[in-house]
Amino acid sequence: MLVLYVALIFFVSSRPYLHSPGPSFKLKDKVAHVAEYSVLGMLLFWGIGFTASRSKGVTFLFLVAVGAAVGGLDEIFQSAIPGRRTDVYDWVADAVGVALGAGLFVFTARRARLPEEHT
Repeated sequence: MLVLYVALIFFVSSRPYLHSPGPSFKLKDKVAHVAEYSVLGMLLFWGIGFTASRSKGVTFLFLVAVGAAVGGLDEIFQSAIPGRRTDVYDWVADAVGVALGAGLFVFTARRARLPEEHT
C-alpha cells in the first residue's frame, strides 16, 4: 500500500497545471500538501515504523526523514512538469504532514505495544 501511495503522489504531481479542487482560500495548497503527506506518514508507520526502532523518538525522526525525502523528490520532480514549480514551502508542508501522520501513530500505537515488548 505504501509503494502504491507514493506512486499516486508522483502520478498526481505529473499532471501539468494542476490545481487543488474545491473552494479557494488562502493557504489551500499548503493544507492539501499537509493532508496528502499526513496519509503518507501513517502509511510509513504501518509499512516500516514498527521495525524502525524500539525508541519512539528515533522511529518518529526516521519516518519524518523518509517522508520529507519523498516530498523533496516530489518537489524536484515537479520542476520538470509544465505549469508546475518547485516550492520550498510545499516541501515544508509535506514534512509537517508526515510528522502529523506518523506522530499520531508513533506516539499512540507504539505506546500501546511497548509493555508487551518488554515482558
